[in-house]
Amino acid sequence: MKQKTKGLVWSVILGSLVVHAVGLALFGLWVVSRKFVEPAATFTVPKMVRIPVATPEHKMNMAAHEAMAPKPTFSERLVSSRPAVFSLPNLPDVEVDQALSLDPSVLFSDQAMVLAGSAGFGSGLGKALGGVGGKGSGVSFFDIDDTAQSVVIMIDVSASMFGRTGDYDYSTRKKLRVGKAQSFQRVRDEAIKLIDGLDINSRFNVLHWSGSARLWREGLVAATDGNKAAAKEHIQDKVDVNKAGPRGGRPGGTRHDYALEALFALAPEVAFMLTDGNATASKKGGGFSIIEDRDIYGLISDAKKKNEILPRIHTLYYLTGKDKREEQKMLRGISRRTGGKFRKVKVKKTKD
Repeated sequence: MKQKTKGLVWSVILGSLVVHAVGLALFGLWVVSRKFVEPAATFTVPKMVRIPVATPEHKMNMAAHEAMAPKPTFSERLVSSRPAVFSLPNLPDVEVDQALSLDPSVLFSDQAMVLAGSAGFGSGLGKALGGVGGKGSGVSFFDIDDTAQSVVIMIDVSASMFGRTGDYDYSTRKKLRVGKAQSFQRVRDEAIKLIDGLDINSRFNVLHWSGSARLWREGLVAATDGNKAAAKEHIQDKVDVNKAGPRGGRPGGTRHDYALEALFALAPEVAFMLTDGNATASKKGGGFSIIEDRDIYGLISDAKKKNEILPRIHTLYYLTGKDKREEQKMLRGISRRTGGKFRKVKVKKTKD
């Protein structure tokens, strides 16, 4: 009997353990399965509390009040009862002849162009005002007219410019006439007339060449009365035969190329180039060789690559001898490549 009761008790205990174990297993499976099931979507409307923005009336009233108040003024001045411990430096000396004044006509022209453009008829008035002083002085050399604010006069002073007219003796290398008695004086007179016509707002220089290129001044200078007087004296005394011989170890001749190099370095708006023939270079054994046109034109092409705008070179064929087609062609080529004009100038020989 005791053994049956004992077996029954153990059966109940084991059954209870099995039931609990199965229950725990099922609960665990249920908990795990909930992790893989997405919860159902729910929609709620939260209550939002909005506070109306208050107008900053106080700040606005204060700003209006401050705006009505008068601005502070200061009537007191700084004064000193004794000399200051420092002093201003002396002003530098300025060479008046080199000063370049402001051209009022340029300002007027610019303002007029703006007003004309705003009124709708700028193009027509602009063209009309173009020649009213807005582009510089009117310049003229042997009847070639132009307008520019900067100009260079270029004069060939090789022996042929004087020998063919009787001013110079090739064999003795001496002048037969001097100064104003020369046929060449006509060239000087034209150059001097051009300089006399320059206004104070213009800049200019004088270049003469033969075996080398010689400048009157290092750069373009203002056309003051003092500078103009000095330039005219230079033309009369220094622009002459045998005044531009070779120098610096460079070969001589009639070096148009040297003259053009010096001109492009100055960079004026306009240049007048007067010569009686082709460019030549001296040979080591004696004599001269012609410098090819392509070499002269090559200088112009190289200068165009370095400078956006080249000077307009007006070439003048000074006919001391025969009119040679190749010489005329070379000079026309220079003026055509730079936007200039070409003109022949016949020499008036001075009678003995």
